[in-house]
Amino acid sequence: MALRFDVLPKRATVPLMVGLPALLVGAAFAFRVTGRPVWLIAASLIGAAVSVGFHLAFVRLHRKTA
Repeated sequence: MALRFDVLPKRATVPLMVGLPALLVGAAFAFRVTGRPVWLIAASLIGAAVSVGFHLAFVRLHRKTA
């Protein structure tokens, strides 16, 4: 099942579509400045959590329509 952003509410998808790239670029910048990999690990975990959250929301919406 593919995740479609047009099915999910825009009030949730738009801020995350703007925020996640900023988070990942910011984490890379913070890693470059400090040299501590904790920034990259945190950004990766947040990205994975958001991905799982979107998937669960999509599945919930899909079950309501079926």
